[in-house]
Amino acid sequence: MDRGGSGEDVRKRREENLERLMRSFRASPDPMYQLRSPWLAPCALGEAHTVGGSLQTVTLIYGSWDPDQPHIRVTTWRDLPGQDFTPDTPAALLTASPDAVTVDIDGHPTPATLTRLPPETWLLRADPTPLHHLQASGHGPLGDLSFHPLTDLAPTLTTRPTSLPPHHPNP
Repeated sequence: MDRGGSGEDVRKRREENLERLMRSFRASPDPMYQLRSPWLAPCALGEAHTVGGSLQTVTLIYGSWDPDQPHIRVTTWRDLPGQDFTPDTPAALLTASPDAVTVDIDGHPTPATLTRLPPETWLLRADPTPLHHLQASGHGPLGDLSFHPLTDLAPTLTTRPTSLPPHHPNP
């Protein structure tokens, strides 16, 4: 028995989901961020979550989706009532001692923490407001960690990653 429906049903559901995502992105009261000067390409939407029509989180992936290759993940999220979102983070980075740094988020110097582990694994966490958060993590060289608002989600939807993780369905 085919529980997924016909190919046409799947295509229609995908289009409806993308339209809901685009509507929630345009209506979001808080910006979602991207790297101001990315040093890895391409940039693709890794994941996004909406709750009750409100955009909660967007993750952009720069470079390869292979965790052993150079890549950057930028996740922006906002706290929503009754929701407890925390982005995926390697456990070793969560237990390592971070350094206090300042990053530029949309032209504003913002306090942040930066954790680095050999070889070239890193995690940046900033909270532009008490309910609005940004996390960037990566493997590879650490470039300019400054961010500006993502104004158009559409290009990240059509960009194909350089490789897909084994568990990720082919877009």
